[in-house]
Amino acid sequence: MAGSAPDAHVPANKPLALSIASASASDLPSGAVSIASSIPPSPATDTCGCDYPLVSDKAKVTVTCELGKSAPSKPYLSFPDVLSPDGRLRNFFFEAVPMGYITVVHIVFLPASPSAGCWRPQGLGSIGPQSLINKLLSQHTLPVVQALEAAGFLIDPNVITAFSLILPNEDGYVAHSNFVSSRLEGSSFSILRLHQPLDALEQYTAIGAGDDLGLPALVKGAAAVLQWEPCHNGATNNMTTEEIQSRLFEFSQELAARISSVQWILPEPTPSYRIALVRGRPNLMTGGEFYAAAKALGVKLVIIDQAGHWLQEDTEENKKYREGFIVTDMTEDDQTACRFVAAVKSYPERIDAIVTLSDNFFVAVAKANKALGFKTNPVSSYKTSVNKYRSRLLQDEPGKTARVDSVAELKEILSKSVNSRPVFSPDWPMIVKPTKGWSSECVSKVSSIDDLYIAVQKATNRHGSSAVIEPFFEGPEIDANFILHDGEMLFSEIADEPPCSADANNATVHDTFSPVALTMPSSLPSWEQQIVKNTLRDLLVKAGFRTGVFHVEARMTNSSVEYRQVRGVVDLYPSGRFQIAQPVCRLVEINARPPGYRVTVPARITNGVDYFVAHILAAVGDYQRLHIFSQPFRFGPTVARTSPADFGMPGASSWTRLVYVPAPRDGVIGWPAGVSPGVLLKQRDKNVLLAVDYGQAGDKVSAFTDGAETVLGHVLVRGKTRQDAIEAGKAVLRGYYQYLTIDGKLAVSN
Repeated sequence: MAGSAPDAHVPANKPLALSIASASASDLPSGAVSIASSIPPSPATDTCGCDYPLVSDKAKVTVTCELGKSAPSKPYLSFPDVLSPDGRLRNFFFEAVPMGYITVVHIVFLPASPSAGCWRPQGLGSIGPQSLINKLLSQHTLPVVQALEAAGFLIDPNVITAFSLILPNEDGYVAHSNFVSSRLEGSSFSILRLHQPLDALEQYTAIGAGDDLGLPALVKGAAAVLQWEPCHNGATNNMTTEEIQSRLFEFSQELAARISSVQWILPEPTPSYRIALVRGRPNLMTGGEFYAAAKALGVKLVIIDQAGHWLQEDTEENKKYREGFIVTDMTEDDQTACRFVAAVKSYPERIDAIVTLSDNFFVAVAKANKALGFKTNPVSSYKTSVNKYRSRLLQDEPGKTARVDSVAELKEILSKSVNSRPVFSPDWPMIVKPTKGWSSECVSKVSSIDDLYIAVQKATNRHGSSAVIEPFFEGPEIDANFILHDGEMLFSEIADEPPCSADANNATVHDTFSPVALTMPSSLPSWEQQIVKNTLRDLLVKAGFRTGVFHVEARMTNSSVEYRQVRGVVDLYPSGRFQIAQPVCRLVEINARPPGYRVTVPARITNGVDYFVAHILAAVGDYQRLHIFSQPFRFGPTVARTSPADFGMPGASSWTRLVYVPAPRDGVIGWPAGVSPGVLLKQRDKNVLLAVDYGQAGDKVSAFTDGAETVLGHVLVRGKTRQDAIEAGKAVLRGYYQYLTIDGKLAVSN
């Protein structure tokens, strides 16, 4: 951000020298005119009181702009008149802004004048050092345009076009090839195109002191170049100098908060790794983000899965996502881990780790990693996480939780007592769920013995597993995600999960805990959030986990906030009750993996941290990069006091709402507009950051699948305020159903 110095922990930056000789009229292309005289003369002293020499248009000057030190007190803006490629006179200027580990050079092209002379922004006056203005006089736009076109950009001569060059300040090696695009996803400012020429692990040479380079060379030497959507003031394509300066300052703020504090160019080469992914994901929609994360890190990916998987065939298309495929018997038995070990040993190249995103293979993968000498958490910790009864015992009160294999066993333990005290005494309401399961399948809330029998029957029929019966904890439900290294919390975030049908006071055994939405970041009071983080981190360590990515579900009992409807918006508001008991975070379940892709991507857009990247780095033991890429955005408070930082939650880019779209009823999906509802929402609503459809027109769906609501897609929206985000979420759910039919009839939201 212009005007701000790098943080204390950022190493001293390398000064970037921009040395450009000014040109005489004879140096310009045929038909051009010398333009120095068209620039209003600047006083010898600018508004900051600094002296700058006045240089004629024919003088040869060399100017060094010390970038990467402290930022100038105001941007250096220059407005030379130059030739556009079509021969018309055109204006362009640049601004160089040091920030953290990088220097950003903004280049702005102004519309070419259709008549003689040049259009000049209003208010042009003493806007920077005369030496910098003269420095740019040698730069007619043709070489700059050629450099940008060589990188795949096009410049519309009729609009204000802005580019930003990302120039890391130090030599090194690329730690993440898609880092800039990943961190700019969901930016407040639309990006027309982004050029990232460097591959993962490739060497980068910074432009340093003594380099005699002009703007075309900076374009070619940048680690990334981005083209913003054409600038305008909301009414016309014209903007005053002040408006352009303000827009560039906003661009600089955006880049500073998103990328400047992360050292993604490493001083030393990073080893090349290869991992084996057990269960290659059912399709590109669910697996694409993980494959992309591995590629961006320079990690080669091998799939271990059964014959017939869509990535098995060794086609050029499949090679984009994985290096190899090992056909393996995926039967879940006591030999599963042994088969994974054999698969790894059969591969002709070295494999450094086995990973999985599939809950039912956590234990087998941990066993295989241990047998091969790879890094892993204890096998016992995974056994605890996949067994909801064992994980409940991490935070249990005696006699409050039970595990049964059948309704008959339930009746038996209800009749047992020790020392005249019941072995198990239900305290209504209770929760019943399979000990092995996911996605809220067959999870029920019960308030009577009769309902308890029904729920246990439903749960034990799922996956052939036992049922766990545990207390229902009143209070806001939350999702908490953690990145740990040796027990240290590198990053954590909390998201709020609004009430679902089973949360209602009059809920029956047939209501579900299927999530309806997720609001990020959480609006729990900051001190309650700290309780959540400390409690859940301690429980993870108690279970034996030390390093990795973890998705934990919990509830906050005795919270000072509660869900209520205020002016049509259901959200967390102060309860207004006198707090007798202290808030307590109650564990619901541990998932020893990143959240599913439908949460991992929105979390990355909101906070800047990619859980798939962290999962891979933790698995191979690349702890340097694990620490680096566990750093979130650094958005601060706003003047309007509407950002998450204004409410004690710094880092997040904005308030976001992830909305799940449930199937309204059984039937065949139709898309009356000929394209999916998600595509239409993304095209028509600027607040929609992400929209994913799970099926296709013509698919037959049921309202419920395995005891949980069937979800047709998800949409991520943002808002200037939390209330805006929630209301935007309600609007897109209504909008989704407007573009959807079931059996030929317009779908209606429940």
